[in-house]
Amino acid sequence: MKKLLFYLPVIFVLFFLSCENAQKTTELTIAISKERKTEHKYTDWLASTGKSFKVIQLAGLTNQEITDTLKFCHALLLTGGADVHPSMYGKGADTSRCGFIDLERDAFEKHAYESAKQLKLPVMGICRGLQYINILEGGTLYVDLPSDKLTGDLHRIGDEDWASHEVIISAGSLLNDLPDENKILVASNHHQGIEILAPGFKAIAHSEDSLIEAFEFENHSNHPFLLAVQWHPEWVDYSDPLSKKIGNLFLSEAEKYRTK
Repeated sequence: MKKLLFYLPVIFVLFFLSCENAQKTTELTIAISKERKTEHKYTDWLASTGKSFKVIQLAGLTNQEITDTLKFCHALLLTGGADVHPSMYGKGADTSRCGFIDLERDAFEKHAYESAKQLKLPVMGICRGLQYINILEGGTLYVDLPSDKLTGDLHRIGDEDWASHEVIISAGSLLNDLPDENKILVASNHHQGIEILAPGFKAIAHSEDSLIEAFEFENHSNHPFLLAVQWHPEWVDYSDPLSKKIGNLFLSEAEKYRTK
């Protein structure tokens, strides 16, 4: 018994040092809903910041696996892709005006976002990611910008080709201090967009047709980091100042979460 009492402080110190060292060496881990298979990968864009991290792709995982995986991640990125089923924002009769719809993706990304909210993970949404976050929080979309706003070519040329247009950044926003000017040229490829912004968010960027191009939480004190952009920062040259700074901002928030 005396020997046990003698060794207990030593065991406690070794345990404490082991835990502290494990925390220091935990690799920054980013969950990505769905990665591209070839060029313009979101992973490559984030890596261009020079920060070290690993990525876990959530596509193909079960809901339980997603829940368990996110417990070991430090941020969630919801990426671009197929249209969200319009029944999720009260326009189920408009499927004919949508492009490809991926119900499986709708389901697992909904679970991923809700799990990330419970864990208070930093979240970023890009294109579809912006649209889906808005939907999940109670907002709606224009089903088809060419017919609903007559400004389709501003955001996508034809059915598939990329467009380039300016966005105006709002003062006092997460993005306001990032670019050197408040008018920034971005890469765009979408035919849907935010019609009604969900409660609790504020728009922080608009295109010339008044479409909301980015949003964040209205009240940062009660929420973790969230930034959603309609354009594609991963599609432009990685030396683009706004693109690189958005990537840095997202990964810096993930680093802050890791230290907590």
